[in-house]
Amino acid sequence: MIPHAEFHALRLSRFRPEAEITQLEDWEYEDRIWVGEAIGFSEWLRPADDSEVLGSLAIDFAEFPVPAAEQALRAIGLPIRCGMGLEDLKVVLGEPVRTLRFVAEQVTYVFLTAEPEPYKVSCTVQEDGGLSYLDVMVAGG
Repeated sequence: MIPHAEFHALRLSRFRPEAEITQLEDWEYEDRIWVGEAIGFSEWLRPADDSEVLGSLAIDFAEFPVPAAEQALRAIGLPIRCGMGLEDLKVVLGEPVRTLRFVAEQVTYVFLTAEPEPYKVSCTVQEDGGLSYLDVMVAGG
């Protein structure tokens, strides 16, 4: 994946028109307060106390156009795609470090990419349909 410095500079507006984007302020996520850009549940977040630095991006494949999602994933150097199953994700990301199940028909797998600039990658996989939601966060961020 790309170095953190390159990730920090990314903005959702690079991949989608400004007219589709909602600006977020005082957004609570992962025990932090963020600002950022969103289209539905696809959120690109920057810590409120360091608002020039992207710390997390999420893509909801149900509402984010496939070409834009593919472009964003290429930009961060993450070779995954909508619909992938766990075994395919493990080929790219290794073994999950955590598994979360909130509803019967889907599971969220949390992966940690390799050092020296690790990312926490959370993949929500539906039993029917595969990867449906992705969150990429600078590890420790």
